[in-house]
Amino acid sequence: MDSPVSAISYLSRAKQLLRSGDKANRFYAALELRCGVEARLKEHAAVAVGVSKTQLGHYEIRKLSKTVYEAFGLGDTFLIVFLELVDGRAGQFMYAPVTTQLQAIAARLGDYLHAVPHENIVVDGFWENLRSQLTEGCGLLELACSSEVLRPTLDQGLHFCLPPEDSRVAIIADYMSGVEGTFRTATITPVGPLTYYPGDEA
Repeated sequence: MDSPVSAISYLSRAKQLLRSGDKANRFYAALELRCGVEARLKEHAAVAVGVSKTQLGHYEIRKLSKTVYEAFGLGDTFLIVFLELVDGRAGQFMYAPVTTQLQAIAARLGDYLHAVPHENIVVDGFWENLRSQLTEGCGLLELACSSEVLRPTLDQGLHFCLPPEDSRVAIIADYMSGVEGTFRTATITPVGPLTYYPGDEA
């Protein structure tokens, strides 16, 4: 999605600000990341069945998360979808949640979106703690945004989000038009909070 207010756009700006090396930019990265989490929850809620305009209009992460949970019931569980047609073409798709760990990070980042007392920023570890939260949050949001399945409800129909040039679009279209195939799903539920460890590029 190319919109400047899509979750992936917020994430891109947050990562760019974090990489800049300017400590002050971390405050702006916190804003972008927090907005990205809200946006991703809204992207799921927008295609959920039975979500009201009032629910979709919420911006609080806690309320948006509750709406998504009530619609999908998966919590931190990942859903993997496997589709193979009789002609051998196959596609794999994933639903990656906005995890409770990512929501908690976004909530804590709200503390940095107000005027910060000077005595706070001179405390040992202040800037490193903020950088660490942003690094982990960006990684978890990137994982959430990698999801091709926006609505992971088998009984109400799956909703996929794929670029038009993706070869898997034709696989889904052919399956829906009646081409025989095998459809399977699997779930993965992390044990404990899912976290993120950056590579050398961080």
